[in-house]
Amino acid sequence: MEFKRPRTWEKFFVINNLDKSSGLINISYSGDPEQYVDCGTISSYVKNARGERTYNFPASSSLQTYEMLDGINLFSIQRKMSLEGRINVIFQELTPDKTQVTVNTKYILTKQGTAIHAGDGARGDFSDTISFGTGNGASFPINNQAQSTECIPTGNLEKSILSLIK
Repeated sequence: MEFKRPRTWEKFFVINNLDKSSGLINISYSGDPEQYVDCGTISSYVKNARGERTYNFPASSSLQTYEMLDGINLFSIQRKMSLEGRINVIFQELTPDKTQVTVNTKYILTKQGTAIHAGDGARGDFSDTISFGTGNGASFPINNQAQSTECIPTGNLEKSILSLIK
């Protein structure tokens, strides 16, 4: 069995540990969560003296600026999302010519940003982190948007790792 390593792979994944005797490879991913985690969609509709604006974007987007009305107050939101993935790839020999490969990931998702009040420029920072494993999900706590954001893995991180094995 061979592990092929395309150039783009080096930009996103780091091998932390390789233990041939146990068949374990521990890999880290750090970066944009959008293709690896589904957190639904954020929608915000704003209507004021400047006109009407609608914002719709994936909640797992790595960087987004949008506006939000909480009744009367208009806020400009600068929101960032980042993913740290801890991936265990386990090779288990079933027969001399057959190997089972299992990929399990611990997802650590961080949402942070700033809300700026349009009227007086007052700023409020926010930051939350959740973690979950392959096949599971988790929700960010309810925030000033009065809704929680539930995130689940897409399976693409595991598929990316498996596609590197030949």
